[in-house]
Amino acid sequence: MTGKKNMVFGFFYFILTLGLGIYLVKMHDAPGALTEAQKSILRAAHAHGNMESLLNIVIGYLLCRLRLNKGLANIISILLLIGAAFHSGMLYLGGLGFTQAFKLAPVVAFSLIITMLLMGAGILSLKTID
Repeated sequence: MTGKKNMVFGFFYFILTLGLGIYLVKMHDAPGALTEAQKSILRAAHAHGNMESLLNIVIGYLLCRLRLNKGLANIISILLLIGAAFHSGMLYLGGLGFTQAFKLAPVVAFSLIITMLLMGAGILSLKTID
């Protein structure tokens, strides 16, 4: 099942992003722990990570249920995993001080756009949906 890895990734990545939320709450009032810019970036990473986790779960489920072309389904699955791990992942790293990571975040965000375009095209190509 092509989408199973997306669903598993989505659930575990969601746990990771929830952990970041707990970290942000703990560090919110800690003096000097994080700058306001870092807090803002990490909040964005938390929100994007949650959304990308849920996107992996939903699209993974659809990939398991719909009878898409196997090659197309594999491409969608891989692009979605790359997009989630590197888009919000680079925001996490950047917010924690690894600022070079910001250079990759916009590039891999395109993999999410391509994923959605391919998923939409794949669904349009189906004659029926069970």
